[in-house]
Parts: sequence; C-alpha cells; structure tokens
Amino acid sequence: MSKKTTPKRNTGMADGTLLRRTAIQVLAAVDEGEKVDQALAGSPVSGPERATLQWLVLGTLREYLLLQKLSGLLLRKSWREEDRDLGFLLHLALFELRHGQRPAFAVVNDWVEMVETLQKSWAKGLMNAVLRRFLREREALERQLADPDLGHPAWLAARLRAAYPEEWPEIAAANNQPAPLWLRVNTLRISPEDYREALAAQGLSCRGVEWSEAALCLPESIPVATLPGWDAGWVAVQDAAAQMAAHILAPQSEERVLDACAAPGGKTAHLWAVGARRLDALDRSAERLQRVREALYRQGAIAHLQVADAGEPQSWWNGEFYDAILLDAPCTGIGVIRRHPDIRLRRQEEDVVHAVAQQRQLLDALWTCLRPGGRLLYATCSILPEENLLQIRAFLERHEDARQQYHPLTGQHLPGQQDMDGFYYALLVKAE
Repeated sequence: MSKKTTPKRNTGMADGTLLRRTAIQVLAAVDEGEKVDQALAGSPVSGPERATLQWLVLGTLREYLLLQKLSGLLLRKSWREEDRDLGFLLHLALFELRHGQRPAFAVVNDWVEMVETLQKSWAKGLMNAVLRRFLREREALERQLADPDLGHPAWLAARLRAAYPEEWPEIAAANNQPAPLWLRVNTLRISPEDYREALAAQGLSCRGVEWSEAALCLPESIPVATLPGWDAGWVAVQDAAAQMAAHILAPQSEERVLDACAAPGGKTAHLWAVGARRLDALDRSAERLQRVREALYRQGAIAHLQVADAGEPQSWWNGEFYDAILLDAPCTGIGVIRRHPDIRLRRQEEDVVHAVAQQRQLLDALWTCLRPGGRLLYATCSILPEENLLQIRAFLERHEDARQQYHPLTGQHLPGQQDMDGFYYALLVKAE
C-alpha cells in the first residue's frame, strides 16, 4: 500500500460543492496546458478551504499517472473525450479515498453527487460502483501500484533510471511526496536567531542546514501570510537548494553583478542580501519581471530591472563587463516535480532538446559579457545530465578560456536529499 501523504490539516469538505467543482476545473485547465499555480490562483475558493483545495489538487497531480493506472484497473473502457471531466472527478475521489481523513462512505457519497453538477446523471451509478469496488478490492489493487515508474511518464522514468540506477527509487519516492516549506530569513531585516524565536512564539518548529543559518524548513506548509513578519519582508519562501546560488556566487559590494533570468526574483533578492550592490536583473517577460519588482520591494532589495532576452546581449548590454553572472537557466524543471507536480503532465521528451539548445545559447552569449577573471554560475532545477553535467562539459570544450571551479555546494543535488529540491550548479571562471 502506498505511503500516506495526509497533511496535518483539516481535509473535511462538508458542503464543499464549490471546492470539488473547482478542483475538477483546475485539473481540466492543467490538462489543457495551464500551469497549476496559475489555475489555483484564479480559483474562487478562499479561507480554510483553500488549503484543502491545494492539498487535493496537488496531491492528485502528484499521483496522476498512478491514478490513471488505477482507473484503468477499475473501468472496463476509457472515458470518451466529452467525458474527461468524469475522469478528473474519479481521480480526485480516488486520491481522497487513499489519503484523506474523512469516512469513506462520506467521500464516495459526495463525489458521486458531484456527477449531477456535471449534468451527467447517467454516470452516478457507474461512479458509485467504481469507488465502492476500489474500497472492496483496495489491498489487491494497491499491490499493482507499487512500481515507482508509475508516478512518472515512461520516457522520464527511463531517462532517470538510466542516469541514476542506484538512486532512482529514492528519487521517485521523493517526487511522490509533498515538498516541505523552506524559508529564507531576510538578514537585512531580522537575524535568523530572532526569527526562530518569532516562529517558536507562534508554536512553529523549524530546522536548518549547516551551510546557512538563514535557511529554515517548517515540517508542514502553512499560509505564508500567517508567517511572522511576512508583510514586513522578514522572510521569503525559497527552497534551500535554490538558496545555494547566492552563497556560491558570493557577490562583493563593489562588483557588477547580473541575474540573467531573474523571475520570480527570489535569487535576485538573495544576491542583494548577501552583498551585491551593483545588481542588474533581466527577464524576457514584463509580467514576470513585475514579480521580481514586487519581491525586491517587499524584502527591501534594489536592482536595475530590464525586460530583455539575456541570450541577445546586443539588445541590452552596454559593453561594461560583469564581475559575476548568475544564469539560472530555463530548464525542464525535472528537479522540482514534487513542488510542481503538473510538470509530469506538461513536460514532453522533446522539451529536453529545446531546453538544452536554449541553455547552450545563453551560456555562450553571457560568456561574452563576463570580464576576464570573472565568474559565471550556471544553475538549473533539473536533474537530467543533458542539461547539467553534459551541458557544462560541452561548454568547456567550446571555450578554452573557461575552467570549472570547485565549491562545496556545486554539483548535482537530487530531490529529497536533505529534504531539498533537485538542483545543479556549476561555477565557471574566465581566464585572465
């Protein structure tokens, strides 16, 4: 039987028709290509039920491919295209039956009644029978869902199993669990010690990492607005693996620093917090750059922002070399699947080829903007060798004036290690 993922929150959904209807609509939007964060942001559900909605939707997406397998075992044939909404409903119901805290009879009754809201009364009997069959045969059915590959698209499972034959079971298990809430204390506003005390005053425990006092992990997610000092910019939400970037690049106050692909702004603000005072930040999207502006404002950080494609320096660079460049490159995001489970559905194998080509172009372009003796930190939230180790190996072969510099935090970090996301870092130094 699969490991329980029940959060320590109220997952009761009494009179939760709006919540369940919204959950179906969010899954439909994701199925059509929308990011789950965007779909959830526009939902009408608020208050305590919003946490339940997120638990239900993100959990269902996390197990989506497994639930497809389970649905196939329970149904005699696939849903018709016009009845895909019934498929979403069934996935949500099965997820709640597997991991929720409500009595099974209540879960079955509520989701069967939801069939009426889809104006498909003919399916009520079928839905009731399928869900009750799952409860009767649960133990045998769960045994057929034990393969870790089930939680990932076949192409991705094959790539990761080949790249990490020994670590694959742990990677799969980490991807199938909810991500914890990592925070970065804004040391310009409050000390990590004082913030720990502020958390304790609210009855919240946390743990850290040995390489940074500012990185704190809460055992479970809570609404960020309830965190002490959130509005005052005392803290930002940022996975510990993402916090490594500023520590590796270690900008000095007199250095000219570029964050080449800055949105949503967490690393930009962190660069300022650790000492960068001549800081430029780019992003191709004006909308995404606005998110950077808001993140900087809340945390009291300053950067010169510009809407620009970092891969085309001729359109934005004034010719003054940078001392340090952070290239948090566009990637497949395979290292953050547990945090963004819709990646399993949206990402296709051909996306890897596109990402690798874009990363190569950005590396070569930004290298021309770096002064001799300067350093470029290449980062991705992927764990695919093509985007990371092999990408950097190819770059070093193309550029005789480049060498890779060791840092304790560089290299490949896999999902779940120290409860962090999967990230890759390579620190490149330009010959003088």
